[in-house]
Amino acid sequence: MLNASRLLQFIKTEIGFPWQFIEMTDEEILDHVTKYTLRTFAQYFPDIITIGYNLGATANKVPNKANEFYLYDADNREILNIAHVYFPLGNYVMFGHPPIGPLSFGELGQWALDVEMAGWVKSFSSWNYTVVFNHPNMFSIRPTPQDDVVAVEYERQHAEDFSTIPNALQMYFLELALADIMMLIGRIRKKYGDGGLKTPFGDINLSTDIYEEGKEKRAEVIEKLTNGAIPNVVISFG
Repeated sequence: MLNASRLLQFIKTEIGFPWQFIEMTDEEILDHVTKYTLRTFAQYFPDIITIGYNLGATANKVPNKANEFYLYDADNREILNIAHVYFPLGNYVMFGHPPIGPLSFGELGQWALDVEMAGWVKSFSSWNYTVVFNHPNMFSIRPTPQDDVVAVEYERQHAEDFSTIPNALQMYFLELALADIMMLIGRIRKKYGDGGLKTPFGDINLSTDIYEEGKEKRAEVIEKLTNGAIPNVVISFG
């Protein structure tokens, strides 16, 4: 699991600490990463959570709106989007969806056909709901839902302790954080003019090339995140 200690060690080692002077404290590095890098990363791979939700609860309803609701995150993280709202299976069963899966290979064909037909019937019924998320924490369901208890799957920001960064994507996040800090340090060094810092102990050479290196690294990571975030698309012929 990724944590702040591993993140700092990676960034500082890659920049060259302790042989290379770093103009930011550990606290400043973590603050920048949690405020900006986490947000960028979540645009491509957010933290996804599913919760039980009572549409009939007064606290969840927007006043004077029959089909608009509030969504509260238990950890007070920013909500990015609602991925799906799952309604009770009873509506599908009413449309002909089998209540259980196939019990044998011979039943598989009819089971698949019944599932497909139930989906088609639903698409033309009053239970064909459309869910729209409205920032920062409201969503609407049209037409007005007739069920109270549903499951809401939504996307949110990652935890500030980095514990929710998926293991398979940790290196991408570390590289993105490194790129952001390199660019920030580069901006700071450019304020010195020629990249040299005069001190009573002599001149300290501060290379401003780190900004361009960080910018290039960031573009590479964003490209990888963009390609990795593209969902699989199934195209059916015939």
